[in-house]
Amino acid sequence: MFGAAAVRWCLSQVKGAVDDDVAEADIISAVEFNHSGELLATGDRGGRIVIFQQESKSLPQCRAEYNVYSTFQSHEPEFDYLKSLEIEEKINKIRWLPQKNAAHFLLSTNGELTDEMHRLVLF
Repeated sequence: MFGAAAVRWCLSQVKGAVDDDVAEADIISAVEFNHSGELLATGDRGGRIVIFQQESKSLPQCRAEYNVYSTFQSHEPEFDYLKSLEIEEKINKIRWLPQKNAAHFLLSTNGELTDEMHRLVLF
């Protein structure tokens, strides 16, 4: 399903107050919808992943709203002693794996040394 017929998901939604004073760790660095568009994962420079779930199936896809489903710390700052290099916790990329059962799996990476796999079961 790659090419001209591929579905492209997008989101235009604001949650909370729009503030000019945003902490560096709170800046979103990665965004990825799952294959159905029901879930949205965002990663930030602080190493956190926030999973949003589509609010209501009764609304048309173009009007869908997303609410926070889960938030967790994926990456912590590390130090690579072999390279004498500090590895930041920033999430560089998120990818959802194809769903094979009731669980949803996603991969996250900080682009340096650490890749994480996370399992989500929706209730």
